[in-house]
Amino acid sequence: MGRDKKNIVPGMNARAKGLFSTEGVPFLFSLRFKVALSFSLLLLLLSGVIAVSLVRYEWIFLSMESQKRAKSLAENLAVNATAPLLASDDLRLGPATESTLLDEDVRYAYLVNHQGKIVYHSTQGKTGNIIDFDQIPPAAPGIIQFVAPIVAEDVTVGKAVVGLSAEHIYSAMKETLKGLLLPLFAVTALGIVAIFFLAGVQVKKIEMLAKAVRAVGFGDFLVHVDVHGRDEVGRLTRYFNEMVRQIQETRSEKERNFRETVRSLAAAVEAKDAYTRGHCERVGRISHAIAERMKMGGDDQKNLEMAAILHDIGKIGIDGNILGKTGPLKDSELFNMKRHPEIGARILGPMSSLERAGFYVKYHHEHFDGTGYPDGLKGDDIPLPSRIINLVDAFDAMTSDRAYRLALGHEEAVSRVKSDSGAQFDPAVVEVFLSLEREGVIGEICSEVKEITT
Repeated sequence: MGRDKKNIVPGMNARAKGLFSTEGVPFLFSLRFKVALSFSLLLLLLSGVIAVSLVRYEWIFLSMESQKRAKSLAENLAVNATAPLLASDDLRLGPATESTLLDEDVRYAYLVNHQGKIVYHSTQGKTGNIIDFDQIPPAAPGIIQFVAPIVAEDVTVGKAVVGLSAEHIYSAMKETLKGLLLPLFAVTALGIVAIFFLAGVQVKKIEMLAKAVRAVGFGDFLVHVDVHGRDEVGRLTRYFNEMVRQIQETRSEKERNFRETVRSLAAAVEAKDAYTRGHCERVGRISHAIAERMKMGGDDQKNLEMAAILHDIGKIGIDGNILGKTGPLKDSELFNMKRHPEIGARILGPMSSLERAGFYVKYHHEHFDGTGYPDGLKGDDIPLPSRIINLVDAFDAMTSDRAYRLALGHEEAVSRVKSDSGAQFDPAVVEVFLSLEREGVIGEICSEVKEITT
């Protein structure tokens, strides 16, 4: 389990990547669109609030200015009309009132005496009307009106009323809205683009984390997601990486314990036969080297290694006298000896983690030409891991002392492997074995195991 951690994209197996790919999700249903749409609507609402606030502020400001102006005009009219009103000089009241109408926005102006009589009104037909002196009629919609008292010696002798049109306020508001629309539209459009971009950046982090979770769900515990930023997503990513690291450590420890258990089982087998010490370890290591050179899949390699180490586990069920016999075996003894592959398969089969290894153990004495046992399988009908174990087991047996004979020389054992290519051994496996032997890999493994077992 000594592989290095890898980034999420290369580390994720293709199956997980395909199943969780967001490329097939319609854009309108994607998280990126939902996040961007939410913030875009918020931006539009904010832009609308700003526009309404600016227009309302302008309305208040212009209304106050118009009120001030109406007040000023009414107060000036009250001052100018005081003397003519006291003198009941109607001829002078007209010019005083008409002077107020010089501005276009002044809709009307009139004077009321203390008796409630309109002594002069700029609108024809209204002079002479009687109104409530204390309750001057309110202005009509769209008119800003101000009433100023006409005072003489601290006595209110009349009132001056001026009404201004609010049309200029409405016009100003329309112009303001026209002026705001383009900038607000531009700012809103740029804001929406920025929101979609930023949403894409954030959602991409979530998508990468989600892909990593899916990869872990498919058994890839070497994934690692790069952490960007200190926000909630960054913190969640750090927690995820820590979780995966702890899972990987736990798995590695379980794997170590599993391998130690397997080697303990192999040691139990070798304890029955002093001549086979180190045999299972050598067969396991050499078989693994051949499998790597033949580019066997990772799971198959692992099962092969377990099967190679435990290939003789079935000998636990064989009488020790048969295993240690120095002379030729009788037919009945040979029959019992040939049962050990099937016994081994039955021992390993119930364990889910070793079930496949047990399958390989069962056929590790089958010959390529079909003359082996227990089922007489031939050629490619024999599982490749079993064909590898068959060759390595035979080679190690030839180069090791046994109860019934001394070890062959290394060169002689290699020569026999060559001569049995296509008969007992798979030619493809023989070719890889010989390549490793020429490179010194086989000798190096044997030396390493010898140091461990002596």
